[in-house]
Amino acid sequence: MSTLFSPGTIGSMTVKNRFVRSATAECLASDDGRVTEQYLRAYRSLAKGGAGLIIPGNYYINKQGRALPRIPVIDTDEIILELKRVVDVIHEYDAKAVAQLNHGGRQCNPKVLGMMPIGPSAIRDMVNNIKPRAMTQDEIEKTITDFGEGARRAKEAGFDGVQIHAAHGYLVNQFLSGHTNRRTDQWGGSLENRMRFLTKVYGAIRAAVGRTYPILIKINSEDYIKRGVTLSECVEVCGQLDKMGIAAFEVSGGIAERGLSTIKGDIPMDLVMRNRNLIERMFIKFLENSLRGWARFEEGYFVSNAAKVKQNVKAPVIAVGGMRRRAMMEHVLSSGQADFVSMCRPFIRQPNLVNQMQKGNGDIISCTSCNRCSLEIVAHYNPLRCYASNG
Repeated sequence: MSTLFSPGTIGSMTVKNRFVRSATAECLASDDGRVTEQYLRAYRSLAKGGAGLIIPGNYYINKQGRALPRIPVIDTDEIILELKRVVDVIHEYDAKAVAQLNHGGRQCNPKVLGMMPIGPSAIRDMVNNIKPRAMTQDEIEKTITDFGEGARRAKEAGFDGVQIHAAHGYLVNQFLSGHTNRRTDQWGGSLENRMRFLTKVYGAIRAAVGRTYPILIKINSEDYIKRGVTLSECVEVCGQLDKMGIAAFEVSGGIAERGLSTIKGDIPMDLVMRNRNLIERMFIKFLENSLRGWARFEEGYFVSNAAKVKQNVKAPVIAVGGMRRRAMMEHVLSSGQADFVSMCRPFIRQPNLVNQMQKGNGDIISCTSCNRCSLEIVAHYNPLRCYASNG
Protein backbone atom coordinates (compact mmCIF):
# COMPACT_ATOMS: atom_id res chain seq x y z
CA MET A 1 0.00 0.00 0.00
CA SER A 2 1.22 3.50 -0.83
CA THR A 3 2.40 5.52 2.17
CA LEU A 4 -0.13 8.14 1.10
CA PHE A 5 -2.91 5.85 2.28
CA SER A 6 -1.26 4.55 5.45
CA PRO A 7 -2.17 5.94 8.89
CA GLY A 8 -0.07 8.65 10.50
CA THR A 9 0.06 10.21 13.95
CA ILE A 10 -0.01 13.84 15.03
CA GLY A 11 0.43 14.02 18.78
CA SER A 12 -2.30 11.89 20.35
CA MET A 13 -4.29 11.89 17.09
CA THR A 14 -4.22 9.03 14.56
CA VAL A 15 -5.04 10.11 11.00
CA LYS A 16 -6.30 7.44 8.58
CA ASN A 17 -4.10 8.61 5.68
CA ARG A 18 -1.48 11.25 4.90
CA PHE A 19 -3.78 13.72 3.14
CA VAL A 20 -4.51 17.05 4.84
CA ARG A 21 -7.04 19.51 3.55
CA SER A 22 -5.28 22.79 4.26
CA ALA A 23 -7.37 25.57 5.75
CA THR A 24 -8.81 28.32 3.59
CA ALA A 25 -11.31 31.13 3.83
CA GLU A 26 -14.77 29.98 2.71
CA CYS A 27 -17.16 32.94 3.09
CA LEU A 28 -19.90 30.36 3.66
CA ALA A 29 -20.97 31.45 7.15
CA SER A 30 -23.72 33.97 7.86
CA ASP A 31 -23.10 37.70 7.95
CA ASP A 32 -22.71 37.51 11.73
CA GLY A 33 -20.21 34.63 11.56
CA ARG A 34 -22.48 31.70 12.35
CA VAL A 35 -22.41 28.22 10.80
CA THR A 36 -24.85 27.73 7.89
CA GLU A 37 -26.21 24.68 6.08
CA GLN A 38 -24.06 25.63 3.07
CA TYR A 39 -21.01 25.58 5.34
CA LEU A 40 -21.91 22.13 6.66
CA ARG A 41 -22.49 20.76 3.14
CA ALA A 42 -19.01 21.86 2.09
CA TYR A 43 -17.35 20.04 4.99
CA ARG A 44 -19.50 16.95 4.64
CA SER A 45 -18.42 16.73 1.00
CA LEU A 46 -14.75 17.05 1.94
CA ALA A 47 -14.99 14.39 4.64
CA LYS A 48 -16.90 12.02 2.37
CA GLY A 49 -14.17 12.56 -0.24
CA GLY A 50 -11.56 10.77 1.85
CA ALA A 51 -9.13 13.33 3.29
CA GLY A 52 -7.70 12.06 6.58
CA LEU A 53 -7.35 15.44 8.29
CA ILE A 54 -9.57 18.43 7.53
CA ILE A 55 -8.71 21.90 8.84
CA PRO A 56 -11.62 24.35 8.71
CA GLY A 57 -10.00 27.71 8.34
CA ASN A 58 -9.69 31.15 9.78
CA TYR A 59 -11.84 30.81 12.87
CA TYR A 60 -11.34 34.36 14.09
CA ILE A 61 -10.62 34.53 17.79
CA ASN A 62 -12.40 37.87 18.14
CA LYS A 63 -14.30 40.36 16.04
CA GLN A 64 -11.31 42.71 15.79
CA GLY A 65 -9.43 39.95 13.97
CA ARG A 66 -11.90 39.47 11.08
CA ALA A 67 -9.97 39.74 7.83
CA LEU A 68 -12.97 38.58 5.77
CA PRO A 69 -16.75 38.56 6.19
CA ARG A 70 -18.88 35.43 6.59
CA ILE A 71 -16.22 33.45 8.46
CA PRO A 72 -17.04 31.92 11.89
CA VAL A 73 -15.94 33.97 14.88
CA ILE A 74 -15.12 31.80 17.88
CA ASP A 75 -15.46 34.49 20.56
CA THR A 76 -18.52 33.27 22.44
CA ASP A 77 -19.67 30.00 23.99
CA GLU A 78 -22.86 30.26 21.94
CA ILE A 79 -20.97 29.02 18.88
CA ILE A 80 -19.82 25.76 20.51
CA LEU A 81 -22.97 23.81 19.55
CA GLU A 82 -22.75 25.14 15.98
CA LEU A 83 -19.13 24.05 15.67
CA LYS A 84 -20.06 20.65 17.06
CA ARG A 85 -22.23 20.20 13.96
CA VAL A 86 -19.15 20.86 11.81
CA VAL A 87 -17.13 18.29 13.76
CA ASP A 88 -19.94 15.74 13.52
CA VAL A 89 -20.14 15.88 9.71
CA ILE A 90 -16.36 15.44 9.49
CA HIS A 91 -16.24 12.58 12.01
CA GLU A 92 -19.10 10.84 10.20
CA TYR A 93 -16.56 9.75 7.57
CA ASP A 94 -13.71 8.86 9.95
CA ALA A 95 -11.76 12.05 9.23
CA LYS A 96 -10.08 14.15 11.91
CA ALA A 97 -11.03 17.79 12.42
CA VAL A 98 -8.61 20.51 13.51
CA ALA A 99 -9.80 24.10 13.98
CA GLN A 100 -7.51 26.81 12.66
CA LEU A 101 -7.40 29.87 14.96
CA ASN A 102 -6.55 33.20 13.41
CA HIS A 103 -6.46 36.98 13.80
CA GLY A 104 -6.05 39.08 10.67
CA GLY A 105 -4.15 41.97 12.24
CA ARG A 106 -3.24 44.62 9.69
CA GLN A 107 -4.61 42.48 6.84
CA CYS A 108 -8.16 43.18 7.99
CA ASN A 109 -10.28 45.42 5.79
CA PRO A 110 -11.56 48.51 7.69
CA LYS A 111 -14.82 48.21 5.74
CA VAL A 112 -15.33 44.71 7.17
CA LEU A 113 -14.27 45.70 10.70
CA GLY A 114 -15.91 49.10 10.90
CA MET A 115 -12.71 50.31 12.56
CA MET A 116 -9.00 50.69 11.89
CA PRO A 117 -7.09 47.36 11.89
CA ILE A 118 -4.45 46.72 14.53
CA GLY A 119 -0.98 45.23 14.27
CA PRO A 120 2.31 45.04 16.14
CA SER A 121 3.39 48.36 14.57
CA ALA A 122 1.83 51.05 12.41
CA ILE A 123 3.42 49.82 9.15
CA ARG A 124 1.42 50.57 6.02
CA ASP A 125 0.56 47.69 3.67
CA MET A 126 1.65 49.07 0.31
CA VAL A 127 -0.69 46.80 -1.66
CA ASN A 128 -3.99 47.71 0.01
CA ASN A 129 -2.73 51.05 1.39
CA ILE A 130 -3.97 50.22 4.89
CA LYS A 131 -1.98 51.52 7.85
CA PRO A 132 -2.89 49.71 11.09
CA ARG A 133 -2.84 51.11 14.57
CA ALA A 134 -0.08 49.73 16.82
CA MET A 135 -1.46 47.46 19.54
CA THR A 136 -1.29 48.48 23.17
CA GLN A 137 0.09 46.19 25.86
CA ASP A 138 -3.46 45.50 27.08
CA GLU A 139 -4.62 44.64 23.55
CA ILE A 140 -1.72 42.21 23.11
CA GLU A 141 -2.51 40.45 26.36
CA LYS A 142 -6.25 40.36 25.60
CA THR A 143 -5.58 38.87 22.15
CA ILE A 144 -3.39 36.15 23.65
CA THR A 145 -6.20 35.32 26.09
CA ASP A 146 -8.68 35.20 23.19
CA PHE A 147 -6.55 32.59 21.40
CA GLY A 148 -6.73 30.43 24.53
CA GLU A 149 -10.47 30.88 24.87
CA GLY A 150 -10.98 30.10 21.18
CA ALA A 151 -9.05 26.86 21.61
CA ARG A 152 -11.12 25.92 24.64
CA ARG A 153 -14.32 26.38 22.65
CA ALA A 154 -12.92 24.33 19.76
CA LYS A 155 -12.06 21.49 22.12
CA GLU A 156 -15.50 21.62 23.76
CA ALA A 157 -17.04 21.46 20.28
CA GLY A 158 -15.21 18.16 19.72
CA PHE A 159 -12.36 19.21 17.43
CA ASP A 160 -9.44 16.78 17.54
CA GLY A 161 -6.94 19.63 17.75
CA VAL A 162 -6.33 23.27 16.92
CA GLN A 163 -3.92 24.99 14.57
CA ILE A 164 -2.33 28.38 15.23
CA HIS A 165 -2.24 30.40 12.00
CA ALA A 166 1.24 31.94 12.07
CA ALA A 167 1.59 32.37 8.31
CA HIS A 168 0.50 34.46 5.31
CA GLY A 169 0.90 37.87 6.89
CA TYR A 170 -1.76 37.52 9.58
CA LEU A 171 -1.25 38.76 13.14
CA VAL A 172 1.00 36.02 14.58
CA ASN A 173 3.17 36.19 11.46
CA GLN A 174 3.19 40.00 11.80
CA PHE A 175 4.76 39.72 15.25
CA LEU A 176 7.38 37.26 13.95
CA SER A 177 8.31 39.44 10.98
CA GLY A 178 10.76 42.32 11.24
CA HIS A 179 8.95 43.87 8.29
CA THR A 180 5.73 44.38 10.24
CA ASN A 181 7.08 44.38 13.80
CA ARG A 182 9.16 47.48 14.56
CA ARG A 183 8.42 47.53 18.28
CA THR A 184 11.14 48.42 20.78
CA ASP A 185 9.55 46.76 23.82
CA GLN A 186 9.50 43.11 24.90
CA TRP A 187 7.43 42.19 21.80
CA GLY A 188 9.88 43.42 19.14
CA GLY A 189 13.51 43.68 18.10
CA SER A 190 15.36 40.37 18.50
CA LEU A 191 13.90 37.13 17.19
CA GLU A 192 13.45 36.04 20.82
CA ASN A 193 11.24 39.07 21.40
CA ARG A 194 9.41 38.81 18.08
CA MET A 195 8.44 35.21 18.78
CA ARG A 196 7.24 36.05 22.30
CA PHE A 197 3.68 36.69 21.09
CA LEU A 198 3.56 33.24 19.46
CA THR A 199 4.98 31.42 22.47
CA LYS A 200 2.54 33.23 24.76
CA VAL A 201 -0.33 32.26 22.42
CA TYR A 202 0.85 28.66 22.56
CA GLY A 203 1.03 28.85 26.35
CA ALA A 204 -2.48 30.28 26.64
CA ILE A 205 -3.86 27.54 24.39
CA ARG A 206 -1.99 24.80 26.23
CA ALA A 207 -3.33 26.06 29.57
CA ALA A 208 -6.86 26.05 28.13
CA VAL A 209 -6.84 22.59 26.47
CA GLY A 210 -4.59 20.49 28.67
CA ARG A 211 -1.27 18.70 28.29
CA THR A 212 -2.11 16.12 25.61
CA TYR A 213 -4.47 17.95 23.27
CA PRO A 214 -2.82 18.44 19.84
CA ILE A 215 -1.79 22.00 19.00
CA LEU A 216 -0.55 22.38 15.43
CA ILE A 217 0.91 25.41 13.68
CA LYS A 218 0.87 26.78 10.15
CA ILE A 219 4.01 28.86 9.83
CA ASN A 220 5.77 30.91 7.19
CA SER A 221 9.10 29.48 6.14
CA GLU A 222 9.79 32.81 4.38
CA ASP A 223 7.87 36.06 3.96
CA TYR A 224 9.65 36.92 0.67
CA ILE A 225 9.95 40.58 1.62
CA LYS A 226 12.75 42.74 3.02
CA ARG A 227 13.10 42.34 6.82
CA GLY A 228 10.53 39.54 6.71
CA VAL A 229 10.79 36.06 8.23
CA THR A 230 13.68 34.07 6.73
CA LEU A 231 14.06 30.30 6.48
CA SER A 232 16.78 30.27 9.14
CA GLU A 233 14.52 32.23 11.50
CA CYS A 234 11.63 29.86 10.79
CA VAL A 235 13.82 26.86 11.59
CA GLU A 236 14.89 28.45 14.87
CA VAL A 237 11.30 29.27 15.86
CA CYS A 238 10.16 25.76 14.97
CA GLY A 239 12.95 24.27 17.06
CA GLN A 240 11.75 26.21 20.08
CA LEU A 241 8.12 25.26 19.49
CA ASP A 242 9.12 21.62 19.06
CA LYS A 243 10.64 21.65 22.53
CA MET A 244 7.45 23.22 23.90
CA GLY A 245 5.27 20.43 22.52
CA ILE A 246 3.79 21.55 19.18
CA ALA A 247 2.13 18.51 17.58
CA ALA A 248 2.87 19.29 13.90
CA PHE A 249 4.23 21.98 11.59
CA GLU A 250 2.51 22.94 8.33
CA VAL A 251 5.25 24.84 6.47
CA SER A 252 4.04 27.55 4.10
CA GLY A 253 5.21 31.02 3.04
CA GLY A 254 4.42 34.44 1.59
CA ILE A 255 2.29 37.37 2.71
CA ALA A 256 -0.53 39.27 1.01
CA GLU A 257 1.73 42.28 0.47
CA ARG A 258 3.84 40.03 -1.77
CA GLY A 259 1.03 39.24 -4.17
CA LEU A 260 0.16 35.56 -4.71
CA SER A 261 3.46 34.25 -3.31
CA THR A 262 1.45 32.00 -0.98
CA ILE A 263 -0.80 30.51 -3.66
CA LYS A 264 1.45 30.41 -6.69
CA GLY A 265 -0.07 30.05 -10.13
CA ASP A 266 -1.88 32.27 -12.58
CA ILE A 267 -3.01 35.82 -11.76
CA PRO A 268 -6.50 36.49 -13.16
CA MET A 269 -6.04 40.20 -13.85
CA ASP A 270 -9.73 40.75 -14.54
CA LEU A 271 -10.44 39.83 -10.91
CA VAL A 272 -7.49 41.83 -9.59
CA MET A 273 -8.73 44.91 -11.44
CA ARG A 274 -12.41 44.49 -10.58
CA ASN A 275 -13.83 47.45 -8.61
CA ARG A 276 -10.49 49.32 -8.68
CA ASN A 277 -10.21 53.05 -9.31
CA LEU A 278 -7.95 54.48 -12.00
CA ILE A 279 -4.97 55.13 -9.71
CA GLU A 280 -5.16 51.59 -8.27
CA ARG A 281 -5.35 50.11 -11.77
CA MET A 282 -2.28 52.05 -12.86
CA PHE A 283 -0.34 50.95 -9.75
CA ILE A 284 -1.29 47.29 -10.23
CA LYS A 285 -0.39 47.42 -13.92
CA PHE A 286 3.01 48.84 -12.97
CA LEU A 287 3.52 45.89 -10.59
CA GLU A 288 2.11 43.21 -12.88
CA ASN A 289 5.45 41.70 -13.97
CA SER A 290 6.65 41.56 -10.36
CA LEU A 291 3.35 40.02 -9.25
CA ARG A 292 3.65 37.31 -11.89
CA GLY A 293 7.23 36.65 -10.86
CA TRP A 294 6.30 36.21 -7.20
CA ALA A 295 3.44 33.89 -8.21
CA ARG A 296 5.37 31.73 -10.70
CA PHE A 297 4.26 28.14 -10.13
CA GLU A 298 6.49 25.15 -9.57
CA GLU A 299 5.31 21.89 -8.12
CA GLY A 300 5.85 21.54 -4.38
CA TYR A 301 7.14 25.08 -4.04
CA PHE A 302 7.51 24.94 -0.24
CA VAL A 303 8.74 21.33 -0.01
CA SER A 304 12.45 22.13 0.30
CA ASN A 305 11.67 24.52 3.15
CA ALA A 306 9.50 21.90 4.85
CA ALA A 307 12.40 19.45 4.54
CA LYS A 308 14.70 21.93 6.25
CA VAL A 309 12.26 22.25 9.15
CA LYS A 310 11.90 18.46 9.24
CA GLN A 311 15.65 18.08 9.78
CA ASN A 312 15.45 20.19 12.92
CA VAL A 313 12.29 19.00 14.71
CA LYS A 314 10.87 15.77 16.09
CA ALA A 315 7.17 16.56 15.50
CA PRO A 316 5.59 15.64 12.15
CA VAL A 317 5.88 18.09 9.26
CA ILE A 318 3.10 18.78 6.77
CA ALA A 319 4.21 19.87 3.29
CA VAL A 320 1.91 22.30 1.50
CA GLY A 321 2.12 24.31 -1.72
CA GLY A 322 1.54 23.13 -5.27
CA MET A 323 1.13 19.38 -4.71
CA ARG A 324 -0.25 18.08 -8.01
CA ARG A 325 1.26 14.69 -8.96
CA ARG A 326 0.94 11.49 -6.99
CA ALA A 327 4.59 10.57 -7.65
CA MET A 328 5.66 13.91 -6.16
CA MET A 329 3.58 13.36 -3.03
CA GLU A 330 4.91 9.84 -2.54
CA HIS A 331 8.48 11.05 -3.03
CA VAL A 332 8.01 13.78 -0.41
CA LEU A 333 6.95 11.15 2.12
CA SER A 334 9.37 8.35 1.15
CA SER A 335 12.37 10.70 1.10
CA GLY A 336 11.58 11.94 4.59
CA GLN A 337 11.01 15.55 3.56
CA ALA A 338 7.61 15.54 5.29
CA ASP A 339 5.14 13.23 7.01
CA PHE A 340 1.89 14.49 5.47
CA VAL A 341 0.90 16.33 2.29
CA SER A 342 -1.54 19.20 2.38
CA MET A 343 -3.65 20.75 -0.38
CA CYS A 344 -6.42 23.31 -0.67
CA ARG A 345 -7.21 24.44 -4.22
CA PRO A 346 -7.41 20.88 -5.62
CA PHE A 347 -9.97 20.03 -2.92
CA ILE A 348 -12.06 23.05 -3.87
CA ARG A 349 -12.36 21.66 -7.38
CA GLN A 350 -12.43 17.96 -6.41
CA PRO A 351 -13.69 17.29 -2.87
CA ASN A 352 -13.65 13.56 -3.73
CA LEU A 353 -9.96 13.73 -4.64
CA VAL A 354 -8.55 11.22 -2.15
CA ASN A 355 -11.13 8.57 -2.95
CA GLN A 356 -10.44 9.05 -6.66
CA MET A 357 -6.68 8.72 -6.11
CA GLN A 358 -7.10 5.59 -4.04
CA LYS A 359 -9.03 3.92 -6.86
CA GLY A 360 -6.22 4.31 -9.39
CA ASN A 361 -2.56 5.20 -9.86
CA GLY A 362 -2.99 8.01 -12.37
CA ASP A 363 -2.68 11.74 -11.82
CA ILE A 364 -6.27 12.86 -11.60
CA ILE A 365 -5.87 16.36 -10.10
CA SER A 366 -7.45 18.77 -12.55
CA CYS A 367 -6.81 22.03 -10.67
CA THR A 368 -4.68 24.33 -12.84
CA SER A 369 -3.89 26.85 -10.08
CA CYS A 370 -5.73 29.53 -12.04
CA ASN A 371 -6.46 31.26 -8.69
CA ARG A 372 -9.92 32.40 -9.69
CA CYS A 373 -11.26 30.75 -6.53
CA SER A 374 -8.67 32.55 -4.40
CA LEU A 375 -9.42 36.01 -5.77
CA GLU A 376 -13.19 35.55 -5.78
CA ILE A 377 -13.09 34.59 -2.11
CA VAL A 378 -10.34 36.78 -0.64
CA ALA A 379 -10.70 39.89 -2.79
CA HIS A 380 -14.43 39.86 -3.54
CA TYR A 381 -15.89 37.85 -0.62
CA ASN A 382 -17.72 35.36 -2.84
CA PRO A 383 -18.42 31.85 -1.51
CA LEU A 384 -16.00 28.93 -1.75
CA ARG A 385 -16.23 27.00 -5.02
CA CYS A 386 -14.23 26.38 -8.19
CA TYR A 387 -14.62 29.42 -10.47
CA ALA A 388 -12.71 28.00 -13.46
CA SER A 389 -14.63 28.27 -16.72
CA ASN A 390 -15.12 24.51 -16.81
CA GLY A 391 -15.42 24.10 -13.03
